[in-house]
Amino acid sequence: MSVVTFFRKVSDTMNKVCLAICVALLGAMVVITFVQIICRVFFTALSWSEELARYLLIWSSLLGAGCVYKSGSNIAVLFVQNLLPENLKKIAKILVYILCGVFFALAIYHGIRYMGLMGTQKSAALHIPMKYMYLAVPLGCGIMEFHALDAILGEIFGKEADAQ
Repeated sequence: MSVVTFFRKVSDTMNKVCLAICVALLGAMVVITFVQIICRVFFTALSWSEELARYLLIWSSLLGAGCVYKSGSNIAVLFVQNLLPENLKKIAKILVYILCGVFFALAIYHGIRYMGLMGTQKSAALHIPMKYMYLAVPLGCGIMEFHALDAILGEIFGKEADAQ
């Protein structure tokens, strides 16, 4: 198994797992919000539901960003890239993936730093250590970093590496 094939399989598996987690998190968020509305109208409002829904949204957004990045469904301005000849398009794509990778690496670094600085705090309603909430940034960006590396390898070595 080549390195490119290995990265592609790990990236695809990571994407499927993240997608399943996102579906579960968004489903839980919908249920919690619905229960909160029912409790607010007919009973007493839940003190923890809004906080939990917010944390589920944060985690699903950052994990979902990896799924979107992997599939190339994010917003992109391709006007200049489409004007380039085919061989320069490939170089431009690789440069964009590298720039994204640099951004993701910086976000991972600062996310870990921030997690260390603020990780001793506890959330107001749920009393969860905030390091678990701040972990979403380095983990989500780490997944996108891996997808960017997979995309770079795919651009450099092409589809023939996948066939091996």
